[in-house]
Amino acid sequence: MMSMIKEKILQSAVRLFAEKGYQATSIQDIADDCSIAKGSLYKHFSSKEELYVSILERRQQVMVDEVDRIRKKQLSTRDTFLAEIAYQFDFYVEHGYYISRDHNELAPLGSEIIEDVLSRIRRSMFLYYQDILRRQYGSAIEPWKWDATAVFNGLIREYTFHLLFGYKPMDKQALALFIAERMDDLVHGLKRRSAPALLTDELMTEYSGLELQPLLASRGSRRDALIEMIASLIPDIAVPNQRKQELTEVTAMLRDEAVKEQPRSFLLRALMRDLESESELAFYVNQLRQLI
Repeated sequence: MMSMIKEKILQSAVRLFAEKGYQATSIQDIADDCSIAKGSLYKHFSSKEELYVSILERRQQVMVDEVDRIRKKQLSTRDTFLAEIAYQFDFYVEHGYYISRDHNELAPLGSEIIEDVLSRIRRSMFLYYQDILRRQYGSAIEPWKWDATAVFNGLIREYTFHLLFGYKPMDKQALALFIAERMDDLVHGLKRRSAPALLTDELMTEYSGLELQPLLASRGSRRDALIEMIASLIPDIAVPNQRKQELTEVTAMLRDEAVKEQPRSFLLRALMRDLESESELAFYVNQLRQLI
């Protein structure tokens, strides 16, 4: 039950930061919105800063999970390239730019913890964009991988700004195609001119210690964590003991089936439907469904 409270706190913080702004929202506001004591909130998050960081990290995980789903569709290399570009705009329109749709939601500068997390996220996204280009263009991009990534990143950031803050209506699929074709032009031009790279490995050493998060490993660990979360909540559900035993057995079957090399999708769906029928578990089952 405690973890359900933590989830409620996070959802409340996201909404209040959007409505009132980060600075104008207090821990007491969030506690009141959740109908819990301020001290109970501090059992889960030591500060508003920690809450903000948790939201940032969750948003990043949403991005990782969706990218994994796109890649599992086994589209052509070109269609995957276009789908991943288009998703950048879907993500930022839905979730905001890192956290906000409005600068008012952003935490003020000066917090080393928040600034470190934002820096890590930005560097991870830069490497992810480089990975997109490498999968599309292969070794052709290698001599200019940092420069090409900088241009690609710049295009996505600039058009995101116009979508979010300039309120300029653009079709995201058309925008993805436009950016993909401009990157085609760039790579072709670099190869034709044999232009020297401006951003070299020596200049980009701050990225050398970063690795792209292994998507499948991340997905598997989140899946397992959610199944364990569901199992831990069952004893506190207000149902007869026989039903609790049934739910425990269903969760065990789900755990065993999910880790198989070729899990039976019909069985996974049936097991999740059974668990989802209990309102206390529905939120976590819905998250799990996105990972299975």
